[in-house]
Amino acid sequence: MRVGALLLAVAACAAAGCGGSAVAERAPRIATARAGTPRAAAIAPATHRQSVAARVDVASDAVLAEGKIHIAEGAPSDAQIRREIKMLRKEGVVLPSGDTVESFERGSTYTGAGALQIETPETAWNPRLKPIADWIIPVLTWASAHGWSGTVTSGYRTHYEQAQLNAAGAFSAPAGSSNHETTVYPGGAVDVTESAQLIGVLRSYPGPEKLIGGVLGPVDPEHFSATGD
Repeated sequence: MRVGALLLAVAACAAAGCGGSAVAERAPRIATARAGTPRAAAIAPATHRQSVAARVDVASDAVLAEGKIHIAEGAPSDAQIRREIKMLRKEGVVLPSGDTVESFERGSTYTGAGALQIETPETAWNPRLKPIADWIIPVLTWASAHGWSGTVTSGYRTHYEQAQLNAAGAFSAPAGSSNHETTVYPGGAVDVTESAQLIGVLRSYPGPEKLIGGVLGPVDPEHFSATGD
């Protein structure tokens, strides 16, 4: 390719918004090949075209309507997302405490009526990563180290999740009255496997906060809480 043709290609690339690095890569080659020529000396790397990021909310929706900016089809506005987040929280779905991208990157924050005390321990006895009341975690950690080989199948539940269990016909306390929906001692509950084994192991637990199972008998043998119900 002749220098003149290549210069036209570089200029076209710059006009089209090609990255500065692409232009800069070609320009030094021409300058080396044609050192001393006025046209080669005039070539300079193009600058990056500035990117513009716009928040899509009620105000910018009007700009989108003008057709000046293209957003992928189906992309919701901030206003739509906020409405959906509000609706989900009203239904009891656990979501991050904020409504920004950063808050969702941080993960769910269990907030609601009262001060909920919950963690999701990443441990062999919690393979399903169930959220569990804080006070129950050290009890199960001790039990696992002293002979209990089971796992947690259910921990903290929102009112919405408890209502879903009720609607499905599963044996469960009515939504609003289950220990699974609370976390502050003596509230809080877990369902586990190897429940008979856990009952035996916990007889030796030295801590002040007791986790009791077997109270509900064969209808719900896996259920453990401070009161057993």
